[in-house]
Order: sequence, then C-alpha cells, then structure tokens
Amino acid sequence: MNLPQIDSTANIEDQKTEERENIIKFIHASDIHLGAHQFRNDERANDFIYAFKEILALAKFHSVDFIILAGDVFTSLEILPEKLNIIVDLLKKFIQITSGQIPIIAIEGNHDIRKFSRGAKVNHGQSWLKFLNKLGLIILLDADLESDSDKIYKNYNHETRKGGKCVINNISIYGNHYIGQNPVDYIPKIYDAIDENDNYKILIQHFGIKGQMENVPGIKYKDVLPLKKKIDYLALGHFHKQFTIESWIFNPGSSEAACSVDSSYKRGIFLTKINLKKKNNPEIKSIHLRNREHIWKHFHLKFPFKNPKSLAIYLIHELESVLNNSQNNHLTHKRAHPILYLRLTGLKPYNFSKKYKSALRTQLMDYLNLVDVKIYQKFEEPFRKIDIFI
Repeated sequence: MNLPQIDSTANIEDQKTEERENIIKFIHASDIHLGAHQFRNDERANDFIYAFKEILALAKFHSVDFIILAGDVFTSLEILPEKLNIIVDLLKKFIQITSGQIPIIAIEGNHDIRKFSRGAKVNHGQSWLKFLNKLGLIILLDADLESDSDKIYKNYNHETRKGGKCVINNISIYGNHYIGQNPVDYIPKIYDAIDENDNYKILIQHFGIKGQMENVPGIKYKDVLPLKKKIDYLALGHFHKQFTIESWIFNPGSSEAACSVDSSYKRGIFLTKINLKKKNNPEIKSIHLRNREHIWKHFHLKFPFKNPKSLAIYLIHELESVLNNSQNNHLTHKRAHPILYLRLTGLKPYNFSKKYKSALRTQLMDYLNLVDVKIYQKFEEPFRKIDIFI
C-alpha cells in the first residue's frame, strides 16, 4: 500500500495556525459604575476602579482580541476629577502595554446618559464615554435608530469617532445607546439593520430580560427572540445579576456590588471563546472579580444594653470568629477589609439614637478593621416597671 508522503511537520503547523486564527477570545463586562461613591466612602469609590483595573489586567493576561463594555460603565455624570484622571491613566497605560491590540468597545447605558448632574439638568447626549471616545481610548458604538435600516449601523469611523458597527477579526460588532424602558419597539428596526451577510455577529444592548431578576421589569424573551435569526451573541448589560439564555444571550452582571443586594448575586465578567470555523456555541467562562467581601449578620438582643461601648463589646466578641474565617483573609490588598451589614432586633438599647448608632458604628469599624458598617434595627421596647409612670 502506498501511503501519502509526509514531507515535514509544516502541514500540521499550518493546521494549528489556521485553528488559532479561527479562535477569537474576548471579555464581556458591564455595569462597572465608575464614579460610584457608595456610602460616601472613598475606599468604596476606589473599589469600582479596582474592578475595572482587574478587567483590563485579565484582558492582557488572557490575550483577548477585544473587550466589550455593555453599558453603565460610569454611574453618572458626577465623578471627582481625581478618579477620572486615574481611569484615563489606566486606559492610556493599557493601550501602551498592549500596543493598542486590544480595543475596548462600549455602549452607553442609562447611568452613562443620565440627564441630571448635582440636581441640574444637562444637555442631552453628554457622557464620560463620549469623552473617552474622543480621546481615542475606547470605541463607543451608537446608532440613529430613527434612520432607514441601511443607515442605522454605520461603520465606525476612527477619524470622526462615530459609528454603530465595527469589524474585528471577521466579527461584526453592533451597538447603540440605552433605548429606554420599552426597547421592544426598536427590536424590528434593529433586526432589519443587521447585515445577514456578516460572518459572526455580536449585538451589544443595555436592557434586561423579564424573569431573570425577581420583581424587576425587562423585555419578554419572546419579543427579543426574532434577533436570534441574525445574531450569534447578544451581549447585554443592565441587570446586575448574571445570566445566560440558550447559548446566545449573555449578561455578566455588575463587576462590583453597586448596592447592598448586589453582593448576594452571582456577578462578574465573561471570558468568551468563539470558533469562527465551526461557528458552534461560544465557550463561556464566568470570572468573579476580587471584590471586597460583604458580610450580613443578624443579632437578636435579649436584654437592653446601656451604652454603645457595652453593645460593641458584645458584638465584637460574636463577630471576631466570623471575620477571622472571612474568605478574603488571604488578600493583602485593602479590599481584604469587608463591609458589614448588621441587623439588630430584640430589646432596644437604652437611649438608642443616631448618636448612639454612630458611636457603635465607629467602634466596630475601628476594632474589627472594617471598611464600613451599615446598621439596620427593628427593636422592641424594653419592659419598664409601672412605678416610673406613677
């Protein structure tokens, strides 16, 4: 039998090279909420920047082809200049160390385009994402959904810094700003505007799917389903809870806990791998970022404490073992210090007031090395002898 001659390993290497060229990796993140100043705490403000920094670091580590930011990158138009400078410097450094080979593609969410800043109405259309786009630090996609379908998603122009579609490594990425609480009205227009001749198509949107978060409104799945005929990957933002639907709708959740309830959700970013040749379901890896830990504790007080110090001593004794077993104890970073949410019920301490509560909070933070303590109380009045009323 005459076997075909294998002259070298060149054919094998060519095949491997072709396979590598058909594999595309990207990070899908959303709801970073840069500029958030939760609890008016500067360390918490930095946490949101740390999360963004970690996303950029992971993009470099995994050598992704691009990053998708699906809205609410900023929490509002209000951000301290110091924080904005840090973000700009992070992006400049990222472009430098990656030689500009990992573009960041973003859209505006509802928080990015809020119409009010410090109580004053601002001109519609302003956002910090537009600012970063003008500096050439990101690619901000947007579209005129009132135009004819063939003019809605114009190719992104790197000179004018405008457009609703960009193509990276044979992947067509479409995107537009937040389209309100009833996006269903725009679904047919978006569908018609997507070029069915494109190879692999990603659509970035900022809305939620009804039923994925309890008691939170969203678009019905049946209303968004028609897009599946044209879209391979629907990259969502808006809901802070992570979910995927039928291997074509993906929502990573918020990268940091923007409110207390967020800490209970599965959240993070998606590291996505696509095989353009096979065009099968994307390979998704959910990555939870190294967020500060949020600890919830409930204490039912069986007798009324006389002062904040005595109550603090009791709580510290009970909490020390919990905090010693904290999942973030291995971190040397300041984010190792958790946030404590304390629920107090039972008998009301004597002379409990805002001043009492503030003193208790300070003592717990100082002794237990917490970044913040939020105290919620629902007390019963302690029993008093009848002779005090006579």
